[in-house]
Amino acid sequence: MNSSYLFANGLRMHYLRWKREAGDQPVVLLHGLAANARYWEKVAPFLVSRGLAPLALDMRGHGLTDKPEAGYEFDSLHADLIAFMDALTLEKPLLVGHAWGALTVLDYAARQAVGPRSPAGIVLVDGGLYQLDDGPGATWEQVSQKFVPPALDGTPLERFLEMLSSPSSTTGNLWKLSDQDIQIILSNYEVDEEERVSSRLSREHHMHLLKAMWEFKTYERYGRVRCPVFIIPARKYGATGEEAGGDLDLKEKGVARVQGLIRNLRVEWMADTVHDVPLHRSEELANLIADFAASL
Repeated sequence: MNSSYLFANGLRMHYLRWKREAGDQPVVLLHGLAANARYWEKVAPFLVSRGLAPLALDMRGHGLTDKPEAGYEFDSLHADLIAFMDALTLEKPLLVGHAWGALTVLDYAARQAVGPRSPAGIVLVDGGLYQLDDGPGATWEQVSQKFVPPALDGTPLERFLEMLSSPSSTTGNLWKLSDQDIQIILSNYEVDEEERVSSRLSREHHMHLLKAMWEFKTYERYGRVRCPVFIIPARKYGATGEEAGGDLDLKEKGVARVQGLIRNLRVEWMADTVHDVPLHRSEELANLIADFAASL
């Protein structure tokens, strides 16, 4: 794994790249909200072993990429992605997005449905499954409160690591974080000289992106996509509703609606899986992505 930078669309962008041979299919991996490119570091080696050439980008405001004051909406994210792939002269890449990254990938495929920048296909990992206003009586106020980032800035590092090591409502008994998982999650934060953590994505930018997600018209985007689509939702075993860690009812209804909108669609539910699929089910996810790439 190599850590690299490039300058594109007015930003210094950080990305991770793995071994690439001539003729290997490029795969661009986009992380979720408040995460970073390292969320793919357990998946990428398996993709390489299957003859793919993965690259994982820190999106604006995240990780080690620049954090401008503006541009936290899908027009700018789309321009960033175009500039990134143009700078690396990537042709017909497979685009893979997790959570918020899945929305960015879906948006890109809708805007670049035809032409030289159209993707070979897209993979949406537990994201892009429904609209945030699909819930009964959903309002921006409710959604913004539900998804507001936790107030962790200033937390002592030792306490933060203790929190990560403890079972939570998110992981339950399905997943015990490895040391590598903990280091990947910790990379979402800066640690100051007093060993206190602070999120690399500011609260203000987080809320701007969340508002863009609230306004995102998922089904309209699907109606414009022309490339093959692979949806990989996560579902906890035996869980329903809120207990599914991802609004299972909304996911199921959203996926059913998408199946009526596009024909070139594959859906693979991942059972016994938490939302952070790239960390929890790295090898299984990589094999699903590689099998899809081989079918294109």
